[in-house]
Amino acid sequence: MPLHSHPSRRFRWLTRIGFVVALALTLFFAARVISDAVYWSDPRHTDQQIEGWMPLGYIARSWDVPRDVVYEAVEIRPDERRWRRLERVAEARDVPVQTLIDRIGLAIQTFRQAQSPDQATP
Repeated sequence: MPLHSHPSRRFRWLTRIGFVVALALTLFFAARVISDAVYWSDPRHTDQQIEGWMPLGYIARSWDVPRDVVYEAVEIRPDERRWRRLERVAEARDVPVQTLIDRIGLAIQTFRQAQSPDQATP
């Protein structure tokens, strides 16, 4: 038996396929990182006026606060934390969207004041 055997054709093809899949996944996630970086570096997406169409995580990201600040403001339990739009939360709670917007605004203001009294308010 030789010390250095050549890999079979099947092994070489599987290695190539694995490489292509790994490369495709790398490119996909790199594109997402770049896309997110470009999107969130745009000042128009920072401290954006809160509206009913916005998911709760989007609001937290736009206002640069932990998601828990937003979740607690609208009384979302940890087992309910999924991708949710504010208007759906208001509908489920049977309250006007503006009531939740006001609660979130107050929670953001309270959080920011605790972090740095000089920060702007919503």
